[in-house]
Amino acid sequence: MEAKRKNLYVRILLAVSVVLVALIIVITFSDNSVIPNWQGIYNILTGKTIATEDDMVKFIDVGQGDSILISSQGYNCLVDFGNESSYGQELLGDLKDCGVNELDCVILTHYDTDHAGGAARVITGIKTHYALMPEQHDRSETVFNDLQYALEESGTKVSFAKAGTVVNIGNFEITVLAYGANEEDENDRSIVLMVKNGDKKFLLTGDAGAGVEKTMLDDRINVDCDVYKAAHHGSRNSNSKEFVEAASPTYAVYSVGASNQYGHPHEEVTEILENAGAKIYTTAKHGDVTFYIKDGELSVETDY
Repeated sequence: MEAKRKNLYVRILLAVSVVLVALIIVITFSDNSVIPNWQGIYNILTGKTIATEDDMVKFIDVGQGDSILISSQGYNCLVDFGNESSYGQELLGDLKDCGVNELDCVILTHYDTDHAGGAARVITGIKTHYALMPEQHDRSETVFNDLQYALEESGTKVSFAKAGTVVNIGNFEITVLAYGANEEDENDRSIVLMVKNGDKKFLLTGDAGAGVEKTMLDDRINVDCDVYKAAHHGSRNSNSKEFVEAASPTYAVYSVGASNQYGHPHEEVTEILENAGAKIYTTAKHGDVTFYIKDGELSVETDY
């Protein structure tokens, strides 16, 4: 009887060993998207999530507003939050659809409601570790007050931007190129970001106007990039010919609402970008515009 029990234990141990070896082989060598790889298993166990194995910059369609998701190696950063009203909830759903269940960093370029409107709902809906913000001018808008409350209640660590500030998100290095805290116009107080991954660069200028662009060029700030987020949704008050030529982008993205009341993007800006050789995408036409970086190569996908 004792010998039979030992034989049974040996058989069970052998069967379990065979299954484990087979499972290790399948996880290691399978390209089946249904079966998670080791990185995916690590992400699940640690609570980290990533929508793709490739590094990603996604310009999310939030109508007339901005919101950009940067993901790498299971780390996530959100730049701007879209408009107020329903967009906070919709953006929260978009992020969760992307597999984002926490934000390692959020960056707000400026306090206009088409950039900050969804912030409170996102920050209270997804664990947020760190926020990089413009200086807090005295404001009484509901959106601004809701954001301050959300940051305090969530325990998010807050820092105020300065030129040269760097945030690392996986393989991405996000640098504050410029920040005019003392500018009179709210748009011109936008934080200007350069997002680098290897030799691939994304220039995000918020709503900064032509005066800020000129100052950056006068200060010899390098704005050369592969992907240019057209400033102020393609407004003629930004995106000057000199600035776009200095940026020399391969791609440009308009984050804009269809048939918006401002007439964005303006035709002259489109002409400037086309003359500079940029291929243009717009969230109003293409939905989410997503750039992937794999093996040093840049590719783009759209919803439509």
